[in-house]
Amino acid sequence: MLHAGYEALLERHRDAADVLLLGRGFGEEFRALRKDIRALAPERAAAYLRATGVPAAIVEPDDLRQAVTADTLVVPDEEIMRELVANRNLAHGREVIFERTFLRWARPWSLAEKPADYDGTVTADEVSRELTRLAVVEAQHSSDWWRQVGAVAVRDGKILSTAYNRHHPTEYAPYLDGDPRNEFHRGLRPDLSTAQHAEAAIVARAARDGVSLDGATLYVSTFPCPACARLVAEAGFTRCYFAGPYAMLDGDAILRAAGVELIWVDISSQAGGSS
Repeated sequence: MLHAGYEALLERHRDAADVLLLGRGFGEEFRALRKDIRALAPERAAAYLRATGVPAAIVEPDDLRQAVTADTLVVPDEEIMRELVANRNLAHGREVIFERTFLRWARPWSLAEKPADYDGTVTADEVSRELTRLAVVEAQHSSDWWRQVGAVAVRDGKILSTAYNRHHPTEYAPYLDGDPRNEFHRGLRPDLSTAQHAEAAIVARAARDGVSLDGATLYVSTFPCPACARLVAEAGFTRCYFAGPYAMLDGDAILRAAGVELIWVDISSQAGGSS
């Protein structure tokens, strides 16, 4: 499906020898491709690309291995493409670069920094910034157009788990079947969603693997929503470092009541130190 994210990807790689589009046959292997009613037929998409000077060609499943001949393969960082590269062993003998193509629709609250009424600890020390930046990088793996959040759980300097908000049963769920949250404002009825929040994913995986989070520290790209704040409190985290605010401030009260220390991290700062 052509959109601005793909256009930017193609612009960055104008020197590519070939641009391969997945043919209809891949719909048998990846059913999500067949369900996306917005998608153009491969032939039509290729025609549009060729009209802009992009050397587009359509490739079917049986021909993919032979069609990929370059030493470097650049693919969109999406669930289907990662699975395709792994299943067809396309990384063998070449460098594979995964690049983001999903769009996030900007809103003022997503660009905000420290909450205006925040009166807690502020830090800019390098370790905190590095781990918070890791949460920010993790967030960039999310396919969510509206909100991308990453989280990192740490104890005694060791990373226990990382996660980002993702949709189930696949990352394409809200775009194929519609998003039940479309009719609700942020923070209202968080249960009506196909998304698994990053903090919830970390808690769930720890429960599955028998890993205690009691006394651990959480680093998040965005302050936890109220639902995730309850999970963070119950899991026993003692500190929560965050880089960006959340529109619903109930999470702040929940974490403070549970004795979780809240620390805003200035990841843009170039100097160390804290205040």
